[in-house]
Amino acid sequence: MKAPLLENMDALGAAGAEPADMALLAAAALGERDVELLGARADAIEFPMFNMTTGGLWRVGGTARTSCAGAGNTVGVARFSMVVKVIQSPLLWQGIGQVPPPFRAALAANYLWRTEAQVYASALGSVMPQGGRLPEVFKIAELDNQRTAIWMEDVAEVAAAGWTDRCFVDAARFLGRLSGSSEARECVAAIPDASTPGALRFFVEGVGANVFIPAIQGDSLWRHPAVAPAADAALVAGLRDLADRAFALVDEMTALPQLPAHGDASPQNLLVESLPAGTAAASFAVIDWGRFGLACCGFDLGQLLSGWVNQGVMGGAELYRLGPLCLEAYCAGLADAGADVAEASVRRGHAASMAVFTGLSAIPTQKLAEQDSDALRALVAARADMARFVLDLLAATD
Repeated sequence: MKAPLLENMDALGAAGAEPADMALLAAAALGERDVELLGARADAIEFPMFNMTTGGLWRVGGTARTSCAGAGNTVGVARFSMVVKVIQSPLLWQGIGQVPPPFRAALAANYLWRTEAQVYASALGSVMPQGGRLPEVFKIAELDNQRTAIWMEDVAEVAAAGWTDRCFVDAARFLGRLSGSSEARECVAAIPDASTPGALRFFVEGVGANVFIPAIQGDSLWRHPAVAPAADAALVAGLRDLADRAFALVDEMTALPQLPAHGDASPQNLLVESLPAGTAAASFAVIDWGRFGLACCGFDLGQLLSGWVNQGVMGGAELYRLGPLCLEAYCAGLADAGADVAEASVRRGHAASMAVFTGLSAIPTQKLAEQDSDALRALVAARADMARFVLDLLAATD
């Protein structure tokens, strides 16, 4: 038997697997009892540099000889693909030098990086509500006390799925079912590092108070050549008022009903597996559970609405159309799950949490060091429109 051809597998470092283990992982990915590994290759997947708890992301694909159970028990060759993700302590983040040393201990204490692995090892996958599922996980390996590797299914998204209004509505309804699920709440209680309202507050106390709020309250941000054309006086005044209210809004969020939340439910983390058609809703494979836990009702709507705008593939003004549709669907999802939460509370939770977690960071300060360009100006303009939506949303519930 020839040794399998392994290419670029050293890139995985400590997260890698020996050939015998790779054969077991390939078998799991193919749904086989055992296979003969013929070859495998690892290719890096890009991820945002500011994602502090992701230490590496790769797609591992290859071929294996399988024993098919069909007529004649024939032997064939099949292709497999998996994703390997290393989660890590934020102290290992490549940008940790940007964090003043006195704040690093608080960062490590509040950024509970093990949550994602704990979610995949929990019972959550067996109680996911209609419309969503967890990817299949083949292996979770603790590399050391600051890193864990997760080998998981490479989810096949629907080609050119596109996020239509209906897709947003179906996602919002799923998120409402998740928030209203008593079984999901039990999973939160069983996961040691699941996020808490106190951990969410750390966003404002940390990067909010030290980066976003000073930039909003200052003058240089608004003079930047990419920002000045997009930010009129009303927007600047509104964001400065929001900056003044940020801590009070967090207090208000923690006083609202606390429900299970994905925590980062952007479209990028809701992989579309089937498109809506007729009465059939879209279905999603849901990834990146590092912020799973309890949050105020309506919290996940903020990430759902802002995700594509933040990435620059959707205009911020579209949220005026999508926002009401998603709010209604989320409330319907709560009702599907049998949760008794007042719509007014959901509206306020959505408005307050989106104001804090999207409004303060709407102007992309981390991008402004780039060379001025049409693309940068278009991104800033879209996110300025998103900020206007957020401020209007908050004002409507004040």
